[in-house]
Parts: sequence; C-alpha cells; structure tokens
Amino acid sequence: MALKTDFKDDIFEGNRKYKLSQDGEGNTEIQDVTAYSQEGDIFTAEHINATNEAVNRLNSAPIRVTLAAAGWTGGSAPYIQTVQAQGIMAEDTPLLVSQLADGAPLDVQQAYSKAYSIVAAGTGTCGAGTATFKVYKKPATDIIVGLKV
Repeated sequence: MALKTDFKDDIFEGNRKYKLSQDGEGNTEIQDVTAYSQEGDIFTAEHINATNEAVNRLNSAPIRVTLAAAGWTGGSAPYIQTVQAQGIMAEDTPLLVSQLADGAPLDVQQAYSKAYSIVAAGTGTCGAGTATFKVYKKPATDIIVGLKV
C-alpha cells in the first residue's frame, strides 16, 4: 500500500478568523471564515494507522523461506522456484538477507555461501503470500533465506 505523500498545509495571511453564531436553542456554532489561498489536508487516524503499519513492517523479522535444491524447475536457465512466504504482499520489494545459523561449522558456511550467492545473483518477484525466485545456476543444497520487507 502506498502512503499518501502529498499533504498540504493551510495557507492564509494574518490570523485565522472564526464567526460565532447561536441558534434559537442556545447552541453556539463556530464557522471558520478565514480567507485561504490554499486549504490543507486533514491527517486522520487512517493515515497514522497506515504509517504505523508500514513502520512496524520495517521493524519486523525477515520472512524465512526454504528453497529446496530439488525444487527448481526448468531444463535450462533461468531455473524457477515459487515458495510460500506468509506475510509477503504482491507490491513488496523485499531485501534478501542471510539466515545462516550463527556458529555454523565451516563446511555448512561454505555450502550456504555458495547457494546464497547463486540466489542473490538471480531475480525475485512477490505475489500475495508467495515469492518466486529465478536463478541462472541451480544451487546444490537446500537453503533458508530471509525476505526483509
């Protein structure tokens, strides 16, 4: 969801001006009679909620997905794999982040680095709850990667 980015301020010269009037029941009404050269936008709860949701998504943990070595399709490059990615939206453009376990043994680090570099060199697109990866060489091992939205 794209957030509104073209809010405008009220523009007027001097001070705001208000007119008070009373109805027959003793109720007072306040009317803004300021002469505006530009009327601004109202910032509502809907706007702040959308902004807070976007900030919360930025601060959330990466969405972890597993790319299986046997899951790549295609007889020649590019090889394609679509996986479930709960929380991903079609309009997202996430960053690929490593999910290598801290303290992994050297052989695991090396295999992960090789597979990760293949995935990172490819391309990716998002759908509603899915991520599709295209690579130009098939990784030899399963790999868990993170998608940071």
